[in-house]
Amino acid sequence: MDTYKHIDTVCPYCGTGCVIDFTVDTTNNRIIEAQGSPDGVNNDGRLCLKGLYGWDYLNDPQILTKRLRRPLIRKHGKSSPLEEVSWDEALRFTADRLNSMIKLYGPDTIMVAGSARGPGNEAAYITQKFARAVIGTNNVDHCARV
Repeated sequence: MDTYKHIDTVCPYCGTGCVIDFTVDTTNNRIIEAQGSPDGVNNDGRLCLKGLYGWDYLNDPQILTKRLRRPLIRKHGKSSPLEEVSWDEALRFTADRLNSMIKLYGPDTIMVAGSARGPGNEAAYITQKFARAVIGTNNVDHCARV
């Protein structure tokens, strides 16, 4: 019985959409190799270094942690422990901190970054609109520019 399975998926690292062919050891459900899929139209069977080696974290129990389900705040400075708070409190805390930074240092000290792997053009539009109309800065970057 073959203990290896090949699974094609889209690389998550940039907006190009390269197709990765993962070789998975089914006896312990671990990825053992990544290659560019010959079916990948964008990458024509090749991968960059992130695509080739960036998946290692999936097999590393020291890196993988459970996903956060509730917001956490350090209420009393950097050395205080993280405390679970409500979404309303987390949003208020974030807005207050952002407003105080803008007031103290000016809006152009804030930079906003978008991602091509997000939910689409609407997310990119609202990100830049937030930066320009709410914060008051043109410091907007996006991974698609490279």
